[in-house]
Amino acid sequence: MLVPKNLYYTRNHLWLRKIGLYDFCIGITDFAQKEVGEIHWVEFSKQEISITEKSSFGSVYGINKTFELIAPCNCKIAEINKNIAVRPSHINTDPYNCWFFILSTPIPTAEFLTYEDYITIIK
Repeated sequence: MLVPKNLYYTRNHLWLRKIGLYDFCIGITDFAQKEVGEIHWVEFSKQEISITEKSSFGSVYGINKTFELIAPCNCKIAEINKNIAVRPSHINTDPYNCWFFILSTPIPTAEFLTYEDYITIIK
């Protein structure tokens, strides 16, 4: 199972890539995409710009199960990746380059899980 060392993670199997001072790309981990199975559809339920911590902001529908996307922190959506709707199964082949949103949050990275923390959770 692939778990890049340079990313941050959540207990809900999301990865975050820091791309600016307060900005992160966010997607689902390799562990999550394997649990879901072949992904057929990704739905984003939040149309607002702001989302609150622990709220659902969408779902990933796969052949094995549905995976709910849970916000890792209070944040603002800066951009939505519209390409996900075109080929959602691409998440299965490249989960760490298929991001859902770019989020802006002043939350320090210490609030997220490191590679080592995440590996402990999925074992």
